[in-house]
Amino acid sequence: MKKHILLLVLFLCVGKLFAQELKHKPRKSDTGLATYKMDNGTYVKITYGRPKMKSDFDKKFGVSVPWRKLWRFGDDYATEITITEDITLAGEPLDAGTYSLYAIPDTAEWTLVVNKAQGAWGTFKYNQKEDVFRVKLPALNSFRIFQQFSIFLQEDPEGCNLVAIWERISIVAPIRKKEEND
Repeated sequence: MKKHILLLVLFLCVGKLFAQELKHKPRKSDTGLATYKMDNGTYVKITYGRPKMKSDFDKKFGVSVPWRKLWRFGDDYATEITITEDITLAGEPLDAGTYSLYAIPDTAEWTLVVNKAQGAWGTFKYNQKEDVFRVKLPALNSFRIFQQFSIFLQEDPEGCNLVAIWERISIVAPIRKKEEND
């Protein structure tokens, strides 16, 4: 009888362990990917979470982003940019590698933050000492509403532009080949 009880307890414990392993929370948002290969062969890739507007109130008043506070520039994990060659992003030099992107949204301009740390969930482990640079970009009004946050790499004769848009607001950050004298 003791053996049966012991086996039953063991079976229940092992079953609970497997049940814990199978519980996996899905991401809140879709994953977005933007890629571009410049004429000089430089490859740019951006991965990000794509949050959606939650209500009509968001549409009217634009409250989906945390105004004047550090934001992960998307949803779930912090947005990451990978570049294969040295470039300039919004006029600032950036060495080849992978970086996290954050933003501080405001009504007239956004601050784009490029940070060395990777794989962060949200802004919980953000460390300002890891910032490569911060750059201010004008907030532009869109003619239409984008229900879901989107990042595009738009072709440009000199390279490409990182375009981020959500609701009625967009920002544009030029990406250029780094010149020899930069």
